[in-house]
Amino acid sequence: MRTLLSRSFAAFRARKRGDEEWIESRIASAFAARKQLEPPEADQWLDQVSGLTGVSVGTLREICVIFDDQQHSASTIAAVEALLAWLNQKPAKLLELVRPENVQGLFGGAYERLVTDDQRGRHALPVIEAMLKRWLVGEPLNMIETAYPGGGDPEKCEYSRHFVLRVVPDLAFLAGLPARILIARNAKDGIEAPIRSVLTTLSGAVREGCDSPECLAVRKNAGSSVSRPAARGLYDQIARSIPIGEESEDFEATLDRVRAAWAILAFDDLDKL
Repeated sequence: MRTLLSRSFAAFRARKRGDEEWIESRIASAFAARKQLEPPEADQWLDQVSGLTGVSVGTLREICVIFDDQQHSASTIAAVEALLAWLNQKPAKLLELVRPENVQGLFGGAYERLVTDDQRGRHALPVIEAMLKRWLVGEPLNMIETAYPGGGDPEKCEYSRHFVLRVVPDLAFLAGLPARILIARNAKDGIEAPIRSVLTTLSGAVREGCDSPECLAVRKNAGSSVSRPAARGLYDQIARSIPIGEESEDFEATLDRVRAAWAILAFDDLDKL
C-alpha cells in the first residue's frame, strides 16, 4: 500500500516540489482510514466468511444467532423453517442470498413492477416456501407445480422446473451458510466442537430434495439413475430400520447406517421368500 501511494501522481508532484513530509502525512492518513474500515477483531472471522461467500457480515451474524439456538438444528425441517421464518421477517434478505434474476424468472409480470427488494421478497417468499416444502418431502414436479399460484400447468411443469433448476441451487447455498459460519467460529476459537449433521448436510438435503440426513444418504446410495421421488420411496421403505446415529456424525457414518438398514431389509425379503 505504501509503495502504491508513493507512486501516485499526487506524490510525484509533491516530490517534485520537495514536500516529502506531505507524502508521508497522506500515507499515514490512508493507513489510519483503512484501520477504521477494518472489522473489530471479534468479527474478523465473519469477515473471512463474508469474503468467501459474498454475503454481508451483518447477514452472517444474524444467521449465526439463529443457529446458536439448538432447537433450530434439531432436524432438517426445523433448520429450513428457521431460515424461512427469518426471511419472512426480513424479506429483502432473500434478494441478497438468491440471485434476483432467478427469482424474477419464477414470476415475471406483477413481480417485475415491484420497486423494492422488500416488496419483491414479500411477493416471492410464500410461493418459494410452499414449493420448497413439497420438494423436500420428495413430491414429483407435477405436484410441486400445484403449489404455484393458480396451480400452474401440471403437464408442462414450467414453474416447478424453473424452481428446481434455478431457485433450489440458490436455496442450497443459503442452507450451507449455518455450518460454514459455525465451522469458522470454532476455528477462530481454536476448538474442534462437532457440528450437528443436520447442518453439515443441510445444503445437500435442500439441493437433492430430502428432509433428513438419512433421506439424503438413501438418495446418494440410490445413485443418479434413480429419480428423486423413487429414492424417497426407497427411504420410506427402510426408514424404520435405519439405526439411530450420533447427532454430529460424519456423513459417511450416516451412509453406513443406511446400508445397514438395506441389509436388514434384504434379509427380511429372503425370509418372506
